[in-house]
Amino acid sequence: MSSETIHIEAQEDTPMVKHEIEGNSNVITIAGVSMSENTLDFYIPLLQQIDQVCSGAKKNKLIFHLEYMNSMSNKQVLKLISSTFKNDPELKVIWKFSNGDELIKMKGEEMRSILDGVDFSIEEAITL
Repeated sequence: MSSETIHIEAQEDTPMVKHEIEGNSNVITIAGVSMSENTLDFYIPLLQQIDQVCSGAKKNKLIFHLEYMNSMSNKQVLKLISSTFKNDPELKVIWKFSNGDELIKMKGEEMRSILDGVDFSIEEAITL
């Protein structure tokens, strides 16, 4: 079993990333704003970390709850999901959007249509 873990604090222009183990599943949550000028500086190391964490025998789930993402982030998120899916064909992706955030909901629907075969659900985030 891998002891790898990921925890990245949110910055002004990059999202928070948190890895948790729930039962026999890796759950990786990416939330906040993703609009850094050089998205590769953030997403390439993150993709490598996710590949390491998700390469074990566990089930893997990626949860996205982004408030905003620029077009370069959009590309990197697509790459991250497809790379993880390549290593784990049973990957589950949950795309969350805040009530009334039609743009993020639409980006999720766009990704779901591109990522053929991925278990991809879109849900309204519950706010307390």
